[in-house]
Amino acid sequence: MNVKDVLVSQYLASLAMLKQAIVKCPPHVWDDPREKDKFWFAAYHALYYAHVYLKTPGVDFVRWKKPKYENPGAAMSRSQVLEQLASVEREVSVQLPRMNLGGASGHAGLVSNLELQIYNIRHIQQHAGELYQRLSGLDVQLSWASARHAAAPKEKRK
Repeated sequence: MNVKDVLVSQYLASLAMLKQAIVKCPPHVWDDPREKDKFWFAAYHALYYAHVYLKTPGVDFVRWKKPKYENPGAAMSRSQVLEQLASVEREVSVQLPRMNLGGASGHAGLVSNLELQIYNIRHIQQHAGELYQRLSGLDVQLSWASARHAAAPKEKRK
């Protein structure tokens, strides 16, 4: 297994964990007015930057359009966030195999594309962990994903 295969596997595992949190988030938590950073926004934020950091600056990068809301400032729907997640999953499979991991990242403070991709996976996982923590006091079953999309059934969290 080469480094790119490992990166793809770990990207998809971190996205699988983020997806689990999104899918299992109760409606009252999704846009809880008591939370400064809404659940949906934390998920979207992780996905937005995953999208940005998977692309080479100036090359084939298309900025995501902001969703249009009938009510400005309203929450993104679960289906909208899941569409963005599916988009990032596709980008992982397309962008990483053709990426020059030793090349300059084009992002300040991150020297190589390899470092940027590890940083990006950590960023997704940090927000997935944050969302898991928000769900931990509720009756929501979450499991660990170790590689690709495989969630390990024996390692359940409540």
